[in-house]
Amino acid sequence: MERQLYPITVMRNALLLLIVVLLNNFSFTAHGQNIDFGKSYINVTKGSNGGTVEPGDTLEIRASFVVRSGTYDSCGYFDAVPAGTAFIPGTIRVLTNEGKIYKQFTDAYGDDCGWISISNIRINLGYVASAAPATAFRRGRVVNTHKPSFYGSTCIMVASFRVRVTAAYGTTISIGGGSMTYKQGASTIQTFNFPAKTVMVYQNFGICPNSVGTNSLGTEFNGTFGSGQPRNRGSSANVPVGYTYQVFTTNAPNDYSYGVVNNTSTRTAYTTSDTWPKPDPDPDGAGPLTTHRVFQVWDIIGDHTGAISPTVGNPAADTVANPNAGYMLVINAAYRIDSAFQHTISGLCPNTYYEISCWMRNICSKCGCDSNGVGATGGAGYIPTAPGDSAGVRPNITFEVDGIDYYTTGNILYTGQWVKKGFTFLTAPSQTSFTLKFFNNAPGGGGNDWALDDISVATCSPNLQFFPSPNPTVCYGNPVYISATVKCFFNNYVYYKWQKSTDNGATWTDDGAPGGPASPAWSGTDWQYTVNYPPFVPALSDSGTKYRLVIATTLSNLSNPSCSFSESTVITLHVLDCSDPLAVQFLSFNGSLNGTVAQLKWSTTQETGPVSFAVERSSDGVAFTAIGTVSGYNNSSGINNYSFDDNNVNTDVVYYRIKMIAGQSIKFSRIIRLSKSSTQQNLQFTRLINPFDQLLQFEIISSKTGKAEIELVRLDGKVAKKKALWLAAGYNAIEVSNTSQLTPGIYCLQLKMDEVRTQKLVMKK
Repeated sequence: MERQLYPITVMRNALLLLIVVLLNNFSFTAHGQNIDFGKSYINVTKGSNGGTVEPGDTLEIRASFVVRSGTYDSCGYFDAVPAGTAFIPGTIRVLTNEGKIYKQFTDAYGDDCGWISISNIRINLGYVASAAPATAFRRGRVVNTHKPSFYGSTCIMVASFRVRVTAAYGTTISIGGGSMTYKQGASTIQTFNFPAKTVMVYQNFGICPNSVGTNSLGTEFNGTFGSGQPRNRGSSANVPVGYTYQVFTTNAPNDYSYGVVNNTSTRTAYTTSDTWPKPDPDPDGAGPLTTHRVFQVWDIIGDHTGAISPTVGNPAADTVANPNAGYMLVINAAYRIDSAFQHTISGLCPNTYYEISCWMRNICSKCGCDSNGVGATGGAGYIPTAPGDSAGVRPNITFEVDGIDYYTTGNILYTGQWVKKGFTFLTAPSQTSFTLKFFNNAPGGGGNDWALDDISVATCSPNLQFFPSPNPTVCYGNPVYISATVKCFFNNYVYYKWQKSTDNGATWTDDGAPGGPASPAWSGTDWQYTVNYPPFVPALSDSGTKYRLVIATTLSNLSNPSCSFSESTVITLHVLDCSDPLAVQFLSFNGSLNGTVAQLKWSTTQETGPVSFAVERSSDGVAFTAIGTVSGYNNSSGINNYSFDDNNVNTDVVYYRIKMIAGQSIKFSRIIRLSKSSTQQNLQFTRLINPFDQLLQFEIISSKTGKAEIELVRLDGKVAKKKALWLAAGYNAIEVSNTSQLTPGIYCLQLKMDEVRTQKLVMKK
């Protein structure tokens, strides 16, 4: 970002600009010339949300031609429509660096300065009538004082056209290449050829829908840039030579420069407040060098790491009182499409989805400079980019993996807040590393200033749901049935193994041979499959044994702790000696929901000894927590009636059960389900063992008691199995037996009760 706010600032910036050297192939400076070039693209379809490039997306190809000083003739832009795209008619244009249309051309040759011939694009540049302007038949003259102007001293033109992506997923598009021509005085015409640039057509999953694992970035304090007391931390080895490290002061970091700081105020007028005006006037009358704000307009902020509000971020650090404030990377990008951060990440897992993300912030709301050269802080006549928007060039960042563009952030609007940007990347079947780069993707001049923090490369983790509850209690001598349902937005965690621990989770051993690949079924929200642990009869010594399911994307990943996944919640078995079983029986258990109060009632048969009742509540019908205790009447004759009110119901649906306790013996009531909303589904499948083989097992939640019918229907409409049953309000465990002879394939499991029907697809192995 350059600024022209005061004469001293202008002269200083002009001197700095004159010593810019050739740092990479996006810039050219020689023989006293002062010219910059840059080529990028905007994903118009994804807009400011950002995303990957997908079939059907509209891309705007942009080529910047920047004249800092001097006069250049024979200025022209030459390019071709990339293979894998289709040209969109009526989109040949010259834009300002803010993306506003400066000149619009037809597609035809001969009527104006731009046209397309077959797939070749040409735009003749230079449009000042008194200075050898371009025509349909010749290239024109561009002077640094021409429009579109940057404060009257630099001319920035962006030649552009739009295409629609026709390539399929998994293929690449080359949006590099093309050239600019120019000459100075009597010298020969020179050509600048844009380098190659490849874009992957890739499905846009966004960031991980599930939770994410450990950050694998492994550099710059794992993407946080560390912490400390000095305001300026020092340079970063992950910022390439295209950017120069500078400490924060009145007019720095300048174009093509960066800093690593915990407070973005100036060195000469240190502050922790962001309430100063924009532009910030000289606080002591000594001139603009003592302004609180860099360029008198940048935000004064702190970093993002550990902020109470992830969008607000941390305030600017008090570098006197705070000995350990967090740092962030701040970039002043300009015309070249330079890499602002890069690192090779190793130790990755093959065939695994990773969320590649970071937090970013546009740090300047008053950095715009319109095509007339009027700045946002320069008084009347300024033309904003959009109503109320004087931020100027919005940052737009490309994420590159192993030399190929996979994602762009879209234009990051000025909101005064941090925003998370990122996408989900799938490693190849044997890939264990990749090189990640963040590229500036927007032309500079008036804006394009941004902060970067909390870079992350982390696995997209699945979710596991255990059955029965994580802490089941069983009687010695009775069989135990354990299972786990794997749920993931991606269907690649298909290998699994059971493990158990007899030392309270300190060590785990494999229990049985690994399994997989499983065949997940799409539930409408995620991919799911269920894994059953072999049924067993526990001994009293098995009490306290823990069980967990480990899953991975490949068989070899199962044995790699860094590439396998297991839920922190595990099954802990509690085995009781139930040799003296409870004689007392539950006769009924029901309840009603009135606002936030659940009124529960139950009755028992005669109680021959002391009993008590623990009332347990659950939000999902799986994990229950005790919320109260009711003492028994110890009445040895007749029926005993009890009630309990739960006054703290804060969910639409809630589940209850009663645990009857007599000494070391326990007995559970059935589970009931209460709902606040009358629109809740009356019938619902849950805990479905899918796929199935010899036995189809599942549970049904019913909102009322009554007759029902189960049918297992083939895809051709023929009924393979039918069963009549009686459902109680709440949970009902159901089995459809003798299914081993059914033909393997997909079936529709249908449940009918009165006029209500529900169904679910199941798979026979």
